Amino acid sequence: MAKATSWTPRKRGQFLSALRKTGNVTAAAEAAGLSRSQAYQLRRSDDGFRQDWDDALLAAIDDLEEELRRRALHGVEQPIYYGGKECGRVRTYNDALGMFLLRARRRELFDKAGGDELATAIDASPLAEIQERLKRLRARQAKGRKSDGDKP
Repeated sequence: MAKATSWTPRKRGQFLSALRKTGNVTAAAEAAGLSRSQAYQLRRSDDGFRQDWDDALLAAIDDLEEELRRRALHGVEQPIYYGGKECGRVRTYNDALGMFLLRARRRELFDKAGGDELATAIDASPLAEIQERLKRLRARQAKGRKSDGDKP
């Protein structure tokens, strides 16, 4: 069991600050100079500490969500290398990240009922036309032709 004296107000503050920044109990315990098990023991025995812990984790999640939203909206700048040297930078965007955030915040667009409503709102004919054209192209390529050419 953790000794009461090991959790000084300073160590509690260090732990909670690190937990808020990292969202990681092990890293937070190390920052406070205590063990992970001591942190969990105090959490079980001190309601105020448990609430502070939960608040710190919620803040860490809020910070993570904010950063992910920033990356989805504004992209991430990455270096370009040529010959082992940086020669430029490019901003990349992650559409999957954007979709994940939409799914989390706009469930009505993605749940079963909402998804069905959304699917019926989309005209499927362009997709069917593209699929048919691809089918014809593959058939012609199999016969040795190189392009789709005129429609049959």
